[in-house]
Amino acid sequence: MKQTRAGQSPERLGFLTDAVLAIAMTLLVIEIPRPEGKDFDIGPGISAAQAASQLWKFLVHEAGAFYSYALAFLMLWIVWRQHHTVLDRLRYIPGLTMALHFPLLLLAGFLPFATAIMGHHPGNPLATVLFGAVVFLLMLCRSGVQSAAARTDALPDDTSAQRIERTACWVVTCYWGLTLLIAWWTPWVQVLWFLSGAVGHAFARLALLRETKAAGAS
Repeated sequence: MKQTRAGQSPERLGFLTDAVLAIAMTLLVIEIPRPEGKDFDIGPGISAAQAASQLWKFLVHEAGAFYSYALAFLMLWIVWRQHHTVLDRLRYIPGLTMALHFPLLLLAGFLPFATAIMGHHPGNPLATVLFGAVVFLLMLCRSGVQSAAARTDALPDDTSAQRIERTACWVVTCYWGLTLLIAWWTPWVQVLWFLSGAVGHAFARLALLRETKAAGAS
C-alpha cells in the first residue's frame, strides 16, 4: 500500500495534471481557423465544384495550422504518458517534484497560444522559435520531475528500465534543445521535432538491448 503525506498525494496531483493537459489538448483544435463565408456553400452562382475548390484551397492554406496542432498534441501526449508512468510509482510527491509542476502546467496551458501563432504564421522564424522554446521548457520540466522524484525515497523500486527511461527523456530534451538552436534559420526543423518521440524510443530500446547483452555475457 502506498504511503502518502498530507498535500503530497500522487492521485490529487495526477487529477490536476490530467485536467490541465486535457484542456490544453482541446484548446489546440479550437485555435485552428474555420472556413467562414458564403464562398464555401453551394448556392446561387456557386456550384458544388466551386464550393469544394474553395474549401480545398482554404485547407491547403491552413496546412501549417493542422501540422502545428498535430505536433503540439503529440508532445502533450508524450508528457501525459510519461507523467502517469512516474506518478504511478511514487508513494508521495517530493517537494521539488511538486514545485516543478508549477512551470510544467503553466507551460502546458500556454502551449495552445504558441501553437496558434506558429500555425497562423508558419513562415515567421520567431513563431517557430517561440513554439520550440515553450516545448523545450515543458520537456525540461518533465525530465526534471522524473529525476527529482528518483533522488528521494518516494520511489521505492528504481529499476534499470526506469533509469533508462529517465535517461531517454533527457536525451529527447537535449535533442529538442539542439534543434531549437537552428530553428530561426531552418524552416523544416519542425520535421526534426516530429521525430523526437522516435529518438527517445530508439535510445531506450538500444540501451535495454545493450544492458541485456551485458547481463547475458556476465
